[in-house]
Amino acid sequence: MATTDKYDRQLRLWGASGQRALGETLVVLVGSSACGAETLKNLVLPGVGSILVLDDDDDDNGESSSAETGGIDIHPSPELSPSLLKFSGESSNFFLPPNSKKIVDKLESNNDTTNGETPLSKAARASALLSELNPDVCGFYSSVPSLAAVDFTTFFQTLLANPPNNHASSSSSTKLLVISADQPPPVLLPLSHACHNLSLPLLALHSYGLLGTVRVQTPPPYHFIIESKPSHTLPDLRLSRWPPFDGLNDVLKSVGKLDEMEDSKDHSHVPFVVVLLQALEKWRGTVSAPFNPDASSRPRYPSTFAAKQDFREVVKNMAHNLNNELNFEEAVREAHLVWAEGRVSEEVQEVLDRVTEEEFFTAAADDGSAGPNVPANVLQFQLLVLALQRFLSKNDNYPPLEGTIPDMTSDTARYVALQEAYQRQAEMDRGTFTNFVKEILQQCKFKSNGSKVRVAMPTEEEIITFCKNCRHLRLLETRPLFAEYNLQDPTSPRFSANSSSRTSLQYPDASSIPNFDKLLSDAREDLQSQTYDPYETDPIQTPLLWWMALRACHAFYDRHGEYPGKDDRELALEADAKEVHTLTLEIAVNLGLASKPTASTGDGVGEKDGAVESENDFIKSYLLDEAQGGNLAREVVRYNEAEIHNIAAILGGVASQEAVKLITGQYVPLDDTFVYNGIASVAGVYRF
Repeated sequence: MATTDKYDRQLRLWGASGQRALGETLVVLVGSSACGAETLKNLVLPGVGSILVLDDDDDDNGESSSAETGGIDIHPSPELSPSLLKFSGESSNFFLPPNSKKIVDKLESNNDTTNGETPLSKAARASALLSELNPDVCGFYSSVPSLAAVDFTTFFQTLLANPPNNHASSSSSTKLLVISADQPPPVLLPLSHACHNLSLPLLALHSYGLLGTVRVQTPPPYHFIIESKPSHTLPDLRLSRWPPFDGLNDVLKSVGKLDEMEDSKDHSHVPFVVVLLQALEKWRGTVSAPFNPDASSRPRYPSTFAAKQDFREVVKNMAHNLNNELNFEEAVREAHLVWAEGRVSEEVQEVLDRVTEEEFFTAAADDGSAGPNVPANVLQFQLLVLALQRFLSKNDNYPPLEGTIPDMTSDTARYVALQEAYQRQAEMDRGTFTNFVKEILQQCKFKSNGSKVRVAMPTEEEIITFCKNCRHLRLLETRPLFAEYNLQDPTSPRFSANSSSRTSLQYPDASSIPNFDKLLSDAREDLQSQTYDPYETDPIQTPLLWWMALRACHAFYDRHGEYPGKDDRELALEADAKEVHTLTLEIAVNLGLASKPTASTGDGVGEKDGAVESENDFIKSYLLDEAQGGNLAREVVRYNEAEIHNIAAILGGVASQEAVKLITGQYVPLDDTFVYNGIASVAGVYRF
């Protein structure tokens, strides 16, 4: 791949390692709707390895295959032909030319011939047109009689064992990302279950009229992010650590005392790091017990507001002329770096707490036992985290030094000396860290009792990347969509024991999913807090309300096999809207945003039929209110799952951005549902 020139801009965002990860990934799109095509377009252009479009088709052109057994035929994208370049104004998907025989006959009757070609399936046409956007990407498609009948677990296992390979390409994709586009519950729930069981990331998109959602389902046990790339970070200068490391001490000694420096030019070109450290030493002489042999009784740096102001005054007083010395102005401005905590943050500590040596050694041993099924890439991450734990225990909880310094006013010689000091210390820290990695690997091999181990020595590049970014490690763990779906609507026929629906199969109980209860509790608290921050201009447009209305439409589908609004007669639409509003209230109760009042009966205490109440003013005013809540329901019923390409384009942009995050392991993905309200052009991110 000509990545040097072709992908230059994106390489600046996610680097060579991110581009390699993209090139090694097969993206499976289930459903060739507009938002699915928009998402794939935004992944094909930056160079994802390969794409596979899976869809059912009303027209059986001999391309479909048996899906019950997972025996799905996969075909390379067809070559472009004139029929693929003829589009119909009747379609809301700009990426798909006419597909039905009816439309083809209409074109032929207008002398717009298709040259006798057999109309291709939706999946074939979408794959062909998307693959054309980037010759580096291998395109594939598969058509099945019904997506609801597909055994996704078997299908994905086959893809992982034998990824499709275009003979024109010498390589095949080794990673898998699944995208569901506008799929109803009978398809989405088994898909979610299969991805959860196989530890595959899933993005579920749904474009519904002027509304849309993007749901991120991370693979278990969690999605880890090494290069989280926060928007704002403090330089890793370790000024709060006392005493300074040896290399920095050497630089301090080479500069000499600033108070004894008479040359104004020399004085104004001392790096602010040196200025701050010398000012810190002077400040320590002004506080109580500066020479107490017990180091714990001496403050290492200012901690109160008054002490910090005193420290800044010390810095200012060290300048010959503060207005003419940029290095001292920088020192005053960056004085906070002296008391900025250099130890690991709470977020990183949460990552460290999730990894234990005992669980790691058990999961890493490939002895054929039915131990925890932890993916290999997660085990590699855990190996590095365990090495970090040992490093921290030996270094006063300070992580390996990054080894970079910011730009600052300085002469060249001192700046280079300072830069080299930090780089040398970073290399020494990496060497110590690498020794801990080797030590853990040796222990792992010893504890495996001769069995193979599922972890290997990380490359030098991987260790360098981890050490540079270990101050910003993050984990993202979302609940599987199928378990979340059940809790939101437990009375759904989809989960009824008497239901003949395929999606009423044996999904595991939520309590058996690790960390589920904590995630649920956190989500409920977060959801309550979100209700106190509605959309200011018009609270009824708050995306949270529209998501509940959309979720009610899915509940309607579970009960009727179709989305509300199909019958456009006035009485039928009103009946659908009334049912959708009732379902919305049920979902609000199950989310903990409302409740059903109790009433005394002859048999004891029970719930009042149909009654719902809430102590939350926002929910009470805009959802429980018959007029406001009814208008929400009428609007979503009016859509009848209509697909508008403008909305699909927005969802495709958001979803592809999240896909890149999941593939590259860089930046922090959404947690966990993005909701877009196209009526007011406002969006929100929620955990339901």
